[in-house]
Amino acid sequence: MTSVPLPRTSPARIALLTQLPSLVDQCSALADGSGIALSVAAPTTGGWQDAALVLLGEDVAEPPRGITAPTVLIAVDDATSAARTSTDAYAAAARLGADQVAILPAAAEWLVQRMIAAVEPPVAPATTAGIVPGCGGAGATVLAAALALEAQRGGLQTVLVDADPLGGGVDLVLGAEAAPGLRWPALAASKGSLRPSMLVESLPRVEGLALLSWDRTDAHDPPPHVLDSVLSATQQAFDFVVVDLPRHATGPAVRACHHVQIVIPARVRAAVGAARVAGRLRSAHHTVGAVVRQDDRAGLPAPQIAEAVGLPLTASLRTDRGLSARVDRGESLPARRSSLASTAASLIDLWFPDR
Repeated sequence: MTSVPLPRTSPARIALLTQLPSLVDQCSALADGSGIALSVAAPTTGGWQDAALVLLGEDVAEPPRGITAPTVLIAVDDATSAARTSTDAYAAAARLGADQVAILPAAAEWLVQRMIAAVEPPVAPATTAGIVPGCGGAGATVLAAALALEAQRGGLQTVLVDADPLGGGVDLVLGAEAAPGLRWPALAASKGSLRPSMLVESLPRVEGLALLSWDRTDAHDPPPHVLDSVLSATQQAFDFVVVDLPRHATGPAVRACHHVQIVIPARVRAAVGAARVAGRLRSAHHTVGAVVRQDDRAGLPAPQIAEAVGLPLTASLRTDRGLSARVDRGESLPARRSSLASTAASLIDLWFPDR
């Protein structure tokens, strides 16, 4: 194996010190899959001191001097004696002063997460709002799109995640069906962690707003681990995450949100249906609120609807009679002087008081 000198001026990267081809192959495959730069060097060489993370192969005999970055000892599982591999690896880690141990292939996913965290250090998760329809046709997708667009226009780096495969699609609401970029079907088969920066670069954009929606093929709920990975990555990459959730939203997706709002038309039947949705959501989240959509021609007062559903009233909005036609024409949502935009702005002010 030929060692590659590590450049001192490279961006955040991972250094692997080993001369074992099996370790190089496995670690390189994991790094390549996440778009991470991996520099390989012999244990006796230098040039790795500015790496964000140093991986020490099990063939390293002496602890390298001058390492300030975190270190992980990497070993390959011995198929004939897993117990011996584990014992030897932890003994070697203690001798070399390694901070952590990863035995491949079992620890492959953990190692990917560790490498991603090294090159893109985690931050506090972005404020995340889940918008849920209380019944069919409640207008939750439109409110979610308006909320995300208003936040982006106001300077918050925002992503809109369409987590409802049976909905009409947030891309249609925003007139972005033809926008190039990654859709859910391309992520459905992914395994493990997603690197936040790679996801950011791959998503479609509308007026700077990133969005993750569905294509026009048959859609199914994303596997729970994929949805969790996507939400975790977006929470690291953006200031604000808006999730268009289905009525049957599962616990993990709901719990990932800081705020959950049910959109309810001001009608008796809608309130009855929304009460059932609220009951399910409250089992997964303790701060569920109601946004009541009122029609000028009929309907009950917003406070009465919220009380009937058993939720605090967060906001109310008036039905925009021209909105459906705008969406059908592929036009963007109104930015100013509409009840929809005003409601979106009030929610942003509520959740970002220091903005």
